[in-house]
Amino acid sequence: MNSTTQVSPSSDSKAHTSSERRPGTTHGQAMAALQSVDFPDDLQIPSLPTSLTEFLQAAGSPDYNIRALGQIIEQDPGLTLDLLKCVNSAALGSQHPVKTPTDALIRLGVSRARTHLLAAGMRSVVLAYQSKLLNCRNFWNESLRRALFAQRVAANMKADAELAYMGGLLQDFLLPALTNQYDHQYIQFLREGVPQGVSLVDWELNIFGWDHAMAGAFVAQKWNMPNDLLCAIMLHHRMDLVLESPQKETFNLFPVTLAALLPDQLNQVPDGVRRLIEADEAGGLIHLSELCTAVDRDLVQIAEKHDTPLLLSPLIEKTRLAIKSATA
Repeated sequence: MNSTTQVSPSSDSKAHTSSERRPGTTHGQAMAALQSVDFPDDLQIPSLPTSLTEFLQAAGSPDYNIRALGQIIEQDPGLTLDLLKCVNSAALGSQHPVKTPTDALIRLGVSRARTHLLAAGMRSVVLAYQSKLLNCRNFWNESLRRALFAQRVAANMKADAELAYMGGLLQDFLLPALTNQYDHQYIQFLREGVPQGVSLVDWELNIFGWDHAMAGAFVAQKWNMPNDLLCAIMLHHRMDLVLESPQKETFNLFPVTLAALLPDQLNQVPDGVRRLIEADEAGGLIHLSELCTAVDRDLVQIAEKHDTPLLLSPLIEKTRLAIKSATA
């Protein structure tokens, strides 16, 4: 882990209400709000592979050179293998297999390649992490489930499916580091906040003056991730702002905010499954039962054989029955 960045939460920051500390609705407002947050100076930031960090920085430049980007990837055998496996997969392969990173970037496009490499890099970081509170393999499966869920919701809505996938995958990427560094506070949340039905972000705002969504966006900005992905990370628990915003770019984040309602080890949103069911019944865009069946199937196929991912479909149906029983 690298130690960098920011300022300890003060009593002054805690005195503000949650709404005063939360970001606005547009990308610009969200980024401006991020600059005003005081994070701790010793905030621990996960270390991405050096070549990936260099690639993200170079690819973020508007005048990047595609051959120079390919040369950066060539420096790292792992990144090269990941990219070539992706471009030559059954879904994307052709009669003429791609053999170099530069040709892979041309075939995939820099944006899509960046998405794939970032996902591969984060997977290696998460699975190598020694967390005090989280089972990191289960955490990665939870992140994959959010990504697949958000992607399918976006497809139903004809929204940006690639942004939805990456927003779902990366929305909580900083939690393994945060729960290690501030383990006492997160243990207190599990002991006191969860039984009281308090959401994780409200708990974090009251304890720290910031939450993991803000901190994740802060780190993602240092890694030169694109602004729409920064906003997806920062606003993933702000469905209220996403639905209220007249900006289409902000409404594109709706699938990511829905994915944030899915269950996880920290029980971040205690009533998340119930809210998903209500959103499904109110909007008709999600097709929740069919979507969960598809996500369960996809996740089992992606997960390694010794993993046993939590299946969504039985949980959704169990909650539906509980709601009907309570209202009967």
